[in-house]
Amino acid sequence: MKKYTFLLCILLLSSNLWTSPLHSKLKHSIIIDTDCTDNDLIAISLLLSHPGITVKAIITSDGKLHSDEGIKKIATLLHEFQADTIPVGSGTGMAAKVSISELLQTSKEEMTIVCLGPLTNMVKVLQDNQAVYKKIEEIIWYSESVNPLQGYNYEYDSIAVDRLFKSGIDINIISNLNYESSIVDAGFINQCRETKTTLGKVICNIHKQSANPGKSGQSEELAAIYLANPELFEMTPSEDKTTVHFNKKHSIQAIKEVLTDMITGRYKSDHFVAFYGFPVNRELYVYDVRQIMDSAIAYYGIDEWKACVMTDEFHGHLGVFSIVGAKMGIYAREYFGIGTDLLEINTYAGSKEPLSCMNDGLQVSTGATLGQGAIHLINDTLAKPQAVFTYQNHSILIKLKSRYLKKLKSVIDEGVKNYGLEDESYWNLIRQTSIKYWLEWDRNKIFDLTIL
Repeated sequence: MKKYTFLLCILLLSSNLWTSPLHSKLKHSIIIDTDCTDNDLIAISLLLSHPGITVKAIITSDGKLHSDEGIKKIATLLHEFQADTIPVGSGTGMAAKVSISELLQTSKEEMTIVCLGPLTNMVKVLQDNQAVYKKIEEIIWYSESVNPLQGYNYEYDSIAVDRLFKSGIDINIISNLNYESSIVDAGFINQCRETKTTLGKVICNIHKQSANPGKSGQSEELAAIYLANPELFEMTPSEDKTTVHFNKKHSIQAIKEVLTDMITGRYKSDHFVAFYGFPVNRELYVYDVRQIMDSAIAYYGIDEWKACVMTDEFHGHLGVFSIVGAKMGIYAREYFGIGTDLLEINTYAGSKEPLSCMNDGLQVSTGATLGQGAIHLINDTLAKPQAVFTYQNHSILIKLKSRYLKKLKSVIDEGVKNYGLEDESYWNLIRQTSIKYWLEWDRNKIFDLTIL
């Protein structure tokens, strides 16, 4: 087993199988399936107000509210957002079943189905029409509990859940993980009251009319947030169904900041790696990166923070080896007591991902770029996370300590084993690991330095 693990590491570090991350889509076309609870209405409001989401239809299902009664609520909600042209149907009637199939069959793109209630409607649509499977990019389903599956949305029609799980369609199950209170709490509602946006006013009205505001176990708005910001959720595959994933953790603080930005009109739907606009204020960073900002700057200084952030944007995605390169470059500059554009670098990180990503961090943090001819790739039998830095005829060798390299290889092995390189969950794991080590790894402790 150890032999195969070692060969896998070598393969990953030396072959072209290392692919680019699967970035989250900027635009989504969706169909919403809902049993029209108050939390559902809040989730639908978030989806309707998101600039990167196009709602193609809303289908009501029987559940805690009869589907025909739900249609009336949805019609009122759509009117508030001036979206009356969005088709609405009842899942109990054949017309609704046919309309979903037709939407999928005639669509030129794959669509996402956001299910906020039981999965009865989806099974009705799919059981007689295998052709529509290919037009479904994914199903996002909210369930009160994911491991084990339980709660109203599951128990209302568990047979439908089992059938859908066997369909081969990608299904992402989102839960509040049994937190005691809803994400939409009293503090958030107070924020809504202070805003002048349509979204803020609508959420206030829904909350005011709710019989059980903030009821424990109900956070359907998480499904809407997952669609827009999947990086805030740690997803894991089901043990026996590779196409079924569920969240085992999510960042509550970051999600609350997403909601705050949405109701105040500050939310941006463009794709960013670390920036959220020009990096002056904390809220200009993307949600997971801003969680470490204050601590990282306090621990390691603004120069390293700038180098890591600029590396992420230059590199195109968050990766641990690029972060290591940025920290290594700052470490070398500090040793010589110099600024940027003064070092010459011989790097042994090679030209194959993921180890070669270190070279981007070196360039950004030191200013020794390929364009300037100040960084050189040294051909070696096996690429290594190390580089030689030269300043005024004085040279030092800096390399990542072996125990830290082993940690990185372990993460890569685990990610490939559990998800595979083409799975979005793998790249979310890499991003989360990069942020973790960005904060935890002290440049004064993770490197060995040798004077040459």
